[in-house]
Order: sequence, then C-alpha cells, then structure tokens
Amino acid sequence: MDEREQLLSLIISLEDQEEIERYLGQFLNESKAKAALLVDKSGTVIGGKGTASQFDFVTISALAAGAFSATQELAKLLGEEEFSLIFHQGKRNHLHISHIEKQVLLLVIFDDSTTLGMVRLFAQKACQNLAEIIKKIREKQKELPQVEIQFGDVEDFFKK
Repeated sequence: MDEREQLLSLIISLEDQEEIERYLGQFLNESKAKAALLVDKSGTVIGGKGTASQFDFVTISALAAGAFSATQELAKLLGEEEFSLIFHQGKRNHLHISHIEKQVLLLVIFDDSTTLGMVRLFAQKACQNLAEIIKKIREKQKELPQVEIQFGDVEDFFKK
C-alpha cells in the first residue's frame, strides 16, 4: 500500500477516536503537557485532548504537518532517512512533534510547568502505544469490503 492509499484508507470510527482521546488524556496526565493532538501528515486532526483552548488546533496542526514535511526533506539532504521529532521552544509555550508512523504525527503543546525531558519520555511511550492503536484500526479496515474508486469517474461526477 502506498502513502496515498494509506491516507485515503484511514477511517476512524467513533469508538477508535474515543480510544485515541482517552490515551491522549492519559499522556497529558503523565507528561503534564497542556495539549496533545494526533494528526495525519496532511494536517488533519485525528484526535486531540487538552486544556489549551486558546490555541487554534486546526491551523497549528496544518502548519506543524508542513514543518514536519520540510524537516524530512532537510533530513534527506543531510543523508538521514528521517528526523523522528521536532522541538520548537518559545518564551511561554513549546511544541514537540513526534513521528508515530508513516502517516501520523503526535503534536504536544506544553509550557514551563513541565520539562522537555518529561514530554520526550512520555511522548516516546505514547508514540508506541498510539502506533499500536493505529495498527489495530488498519487491521479492522482490512475486514471492510473494498471499494475501488476511479479518480477519472470522480472528475466526471463533478463536471458541470
């Protein structure tokens, strides 16, 4: 399955989303971070939890996904296969971005009430557990009937 197929085929049920958000809540309790978002590499929010309601999570997710993609290109230019995380430090708030699996990122917003070390420690554990949840979602999807979509048909459908 190529990357495009993986993006198109990740279907999150309400039950899956509740499991993801329950786990993100557990991560926030352990790490003492303000917010945690699970996003795909296009920047679409899959799940989120936290108390940082003053932030625009949709825009942050889209920009963080773009920054992560740019960083992956930098890694390739430096001869690395990938960089697995990005950290942005501000005066009041910080952003930690972790690569969970091929198409999914974990964004963590935190302030000085916790440390980068705590966030990194628990983010590493969270990434492993969230990867298992996503793997389980993909396994469930294999049991669903496959529908073949011809993109030419879709273009014809939207023509006037």
